[in-house]
Amino acid sequence: MTACTNSLDVSAPTLHGTTAAVCESLRDASPESVAGQPRRHVSSDGVALAWGTPAIVLRCGTTDAVGLGPTSTCHVVDGVGWYAEDLGAAYRFTTIDREVPVEVTVPAAYAPEGGPLLDLAAPVKAADPVAGRCR
Repeated sequence: MTACTNSLDVSAPTLHGTTAAVCESLRDASPESVAGQPRRHVSSDGVALAWGTPAIVLRCGTTDAVGLGPTSTCHVVDGVGWYAEDLGAAYRFTTIDREVPVEVTVPAAYAPEGGPLLDLAAPVKAADPVAGRCR
C-alpha cells in the first residue's frame, strides 16, 4: 500500500549566510494556514512553503520577477512592499523593501490574489525587519 501525500516539489536555491538565516526564520514564523488553506509539505533544496490546492507558494531568497527595478510600483500590504506580476493564471508578488527577497505565487482561484499577503506580512517583517523605500 502506498501512502497518500500532499507533498509539492518547489524549486528554490540552497541558501547560505544571512540569507539562509532570514529564510529559516521566515519558515519558522510562517502560519499553518494562508487564505484559509492548510500548509502543505514541500520538497525543496532551499526555503519554500506552500498552502492549499492549487498551491500558494512562497520561495525565500530568490525571485523570478521580470521587470523588477528601482522604479517598480510598490504595493504595500500591512507594512510590506510587494512588486506584483500578472502571470495569467496567477499573480507573483516579490518583496521589494527587504534585505532578502521573498516571492509568493498566488493562483487566480484565490482572487483577489493579494489577500494571502495579509497572512504573510507579519512573518516577513519578523524575519527581515529591514524596510527600504516602500512603506
